[in-house]
Formats: sequence, C-alpha cells, structure tokens
Amino acid sequence: MIAMCRATAALSVLVAATAAPAFASFTSYNLVVTGNLNNQSQDIEGNAFIGGNLTGGAVNVGIRLTPAASFVGTDVLTVGGTISSSGINLQAGNLRRGGSRSGFLNLNGGGSGVQFDIVDSGVSTTAASLAAQMASTSSFLAGLTPNSTAQVPSGQPGPVNFNATPGPDGVAVFNVSGAQVFGSLAQQINLNAGSASSIIINVTGNVNWNSGNMVGAWTGAFARSRVLWNFVNATSISLDRNFNGAILAPLAALTNTTAIDGSVFVASFTQRGEVHLPRYEGYVPTPGAAGLLALGGLVAARRRR
Repeated sequence: MIAMCRATAALSVLVAATAAPAFASFTSYNLVVTGNLNNQSQDIEGNAFIGGNLTGGAVNVGIRLTPAASFVGTDVLTVGGTISSSGINLQAGNLRRGGSRSGFLNLNGGGSGVQFDIVDSGVSTTAASLAAQMASTSSFLAGLTPNSTAQVPSGQPGPVNFNATPGPDGVAVFNVSGAQVFGSLAQQINLNAGSASSIIINVTGNVNWNSGNMVGAWTGAFARSRVLWNFVNATSISLDRNFNGAILAPLAALTNTTAIDGSVFVASFTQRGEVHLPRYEGYVPTPGAAGLLALGGLVAARRRR
C-alpha cells in the first residue's frame, strides 16, 4: 500500500512536469553538437552549442541574427572544449567557452562593449544535459505510432512520396528506412503535408545520400521549420545533397558538403556546408512523457499485487 502511494505521488509530480517542452533547445539553437565540430569555414546562421572541441577553418556564426542589438547578453556560440580553428567571426552575442582559444575572434555584432568572450567551466555540464535530452527525445519520438506512409521506389529508380495524414493533434508520423529514402533508387523526394501542423520522420539505419533531390514543398518554410528527421539509431550520416528539415541524430557523426536548411542536433559534425535557419518549431514531447508511461505501468503492477 505504501509503495503504491509513493508511485502515485511520483506520478502526480510527473503530470505536473509536463507544462514545458522536453527539449527547449530545439527553439534555442540552430545547431547543437554534443561532441566535436570540425568546421571548414562554413556559416552557421543562428545560435550554436558545441559540447566538445571546435577545429577547422574560420567559422561565421550568427549571420542571420539581426538586429545584433537584440542579442546583447545572449550566448550565440558556446564551446565546451578547446577552440583551435583558424578563427571566429561572431556576428551577434557572446562567445562562451570551457577551454582555451587560439585563432582570431572578431566580435562583429556591435563591438566589445556589447559582446564578450566568457570562460565558463560549467559548459561541460550543460553539454551532458543536452546530450541526455536529445537521446530521450529521439527515443520517445521513435516510439510514436505511425499514421502516415511514404511510397518508395522498388526495382527501378523513381520518386519517394511522403503523404502526411496527421492525427487530431495535427502531427503526422512516418517510420521509414534510410536505405530506401536516401538510396540510389530515389530520384527525388516529394512531400504532401496536407493539413499537418508538424511532421516527424523516424529513420532507421545509417545514411549516405549522394543522389536525388528534395523538391516541391520540401523547399518551403513549412518543411524547414516543422519537419523533424529523427535518425533513431544512425551512427553515420553523410549528406551530399541540399537537405531540408531539422535533423535529430543523437548517436551520429554527421558530414555534409551542401547546405542544410533547418536546425541540426547531432553527436559530432564535420561541416563542409552551411547550416541555415529557421529553428525547429514543430512538435516536441513534454518532459516526463516517456517516464509517465513507464510509471503508469508501475502503478498498475502495484495494484495487481
């Protein structure tokens, strides 16, 4: 009886905790890399968080965060490890770092009076928290029941057609194989968003996308801000075509050679193409949602005893 009461009390706490987004960083960052970023002199249009080291050429950060005066006091670039890139052009806000820095730093968003280079040993703690949030969010999304279908070519090259049929909440959920959507048979990728307000695409397997293109609705504002590609178990993602929509891949090493039009959340990143805004604005589970389901089962089990 006491155990059941404790479980019920804990359940009440989780219910109360569902008021805020589970992964608020979706709306706070344009790029999150929980490990290392090797940037080959490419732009990051919005805010970026790098949990590990920043290496490579000169990186341009925050180039679309305008007016710069709106970002006074905001950490636009955060790096948990060392910075050994050629340099940083920071177009708005502050640099916050946990380790040493070499290379130039240009504070172009209003001068040193409103921009700062801040050393903070606590960044590593934030990196661990973000990594945990990314993993739990990806796992939760992967467990959603699919309600929409993707037509994929078989036997001969053809289009991949995503046809969204959202539920009452406006969320369309797809479960697809990365090999089918991004394989050599896929000549183009189409999207029929229908009445969906948000689209989740759960993708299994590693991805090496070097043929075909995203066309039509994929190139519009909706797809870039409201579609989330959840690469459930990928450890390697290589993109040689312009990519549209936000990427969540908490286990993956990402490499790109062309632009990504949408936000990126990955384990490590070799960046050879730009990362563009907008930030992701679609569906995100509330905190404790997965735990709520698990604890509900625990309460039921206690009652059965």
